[in-house]
Amino acid sequence: MMIIVFLTLPLSLVEAQVTLIPSDVPFVVYVIELYPVDDYTGGKQFVGIFGDKSRLDVLWNTRYYPEILDPINVTCWLNCKSKSDIAQCYGQKNCSFEGRPGPGACTILDPGYNYSSINNVTCRFTNPNHPEIEYKLPDGSYPQRVFYPIKYSVSVVGGTYVVGRSVELPVNFISYSFLSGNYTGLAYVDQASFIVVDNSHNTTKTLNYLEMDTVSPKITVIYAGKKTTLYINTTANELPTICTSANDCPDIVTQGYSIKACIQNNCQYIFTTEIGSSYLSLPEYGPKDTLVIFTASIATFLVLLFFSMKN
Repeated sequence: MMIIVFLTLPLSLVEAQVTLIPSDVPFVVYVIELYPVDDYTGGKQFVGIFGDKSRLDVLWNTRYYPEILDPINVTCWLNCKSKSDIAQCYGQKNCSFEGRPGPGACTILDPGYNYSSINNVTCRFTNPNHPEIEYKLPDGSYPQRVFYPIKYSVSVVGGTYVVGRSVELPVNFISYSFLSGNYTGLAYVDQASFIVVDNSHNTTKTLNYLEMDTVSPKITVIYAGKKTTLYINTTANELPTICTSANDCPDIVTQGYSIKACIQNNCQYIFTTEIGSSYLSLPEYGPKDTLVIFTASIATFLVLLFFSMKN
């Protein structure tokens, strides 16, 4: 027993004299950062998009913080079913990129947009060497860009028109579409009407996002009568011929059209406004008109006076 104690005693003294030195190894958390890029809207977005019916270009600008030389991996899906569960994106149209951080892009060919509802582009940014390093928003979702392939507004104001005068009726189109394109308006009235519409079929110039153009059918009132309804059938010419009935037509107009219709497999959005008529009253004539009226009145009076005196 005494031998055991004697042998273990020096070991206890040695352990008691060991000093732990604090570690000074730095612990760094690397993150992916996104910066705004150009977008078809003319503004800046963290996921920018451009394109047409044949292609969808997706743009971004990334960096690592703190800066490292690792590459970046990007995959973007069109119309992903979830912006937080990437597994639900698989099978959708997509494009990928792997390369240096910074400005980058990839292209989804033949995108096949959904014209019936809002579309989205969902992108995942990861470090291919360390897949656990990825970019997510504070709510845990992946960055997403939403857009409408086709969306527009139409505004038209009716009014009271003077009998015998042809007046232009401005019909204003504003595009909110991702796709550039033009829009057509057809103005008409019921057959039994006191109004004639000339230059009734008009097409705008090609409009980009937030651009406006005005078409102007001419309204001529033949005679004074009750108010009548003016119809304006509008359509976006980039919209595919997809309908067999009005139920197939998407809600792509931002203002209060009266009805949707499917005409020759084309979705049309019909606006209505009321047109009234009146005769000119004296204050509505110009100076020349007034002078002619007074001159004619005096001449008529003198003629009548002459014949009355002669008889």
